[in-house]
Amino acid sequence: MPVDFEKPAIQALRYLFSEYKKGPGVIHSINPIAKKYKIDPVVLGDYLMDNGWVRECWSYSGNVIACRITIQGIEKVDPVYVQDKMGNILGVLADAGHPKPLMEVLEFNIEEYSIASDIVNQLQKLGLVRIDNSERTLRVGLTDAGLKFHERRHNGLLTLVA
Repeated sequence: MPVDFEKPAIQALRYLFSEYKKGPGVIHSINPIAKKYKIDPVVLGDYLMDNGWVRECWSYSGNVIACRITIQGIEKVDPVYVQDKMGNILGVLADAGHPKPLMEVLEFNIEEYSIASDIVNQLQKLGLVRIDNSERTLRVGLTDAGLKFHERRHNGLLTLVA
């Protein structure tokens, strides 16, 4: 009988996300979750990697598996968090009307840098922003698709409020 990895995967992602919010650059062991569900932590790590929900999945001696969650993994367990972060970044860029240094997009909140950097990279993958790393400053700007996406999202929210 094949093993269902959905429940342990969701629990692992919730755990990794809670730890990510404390320190986005840190990897964490998924072994306690694998043990709880009586599955091999390597297989659970592979399952999470295959779905794009984690990266930097490391194997240590003693079969210890440690991972770092991706934006796709966060979206799997808390889509509102990701949508809010993306919406905030797109809104700041739309209001500016031109590319801005990433630190200005974050309103100089260094605690948000790693999370926002991951979100900005995801937005770039989706074609909603472009990143320019010239003049030793990471600048982020909306693409036409990003502006249209923001306008549709923003207009939809205004419709709900009205």
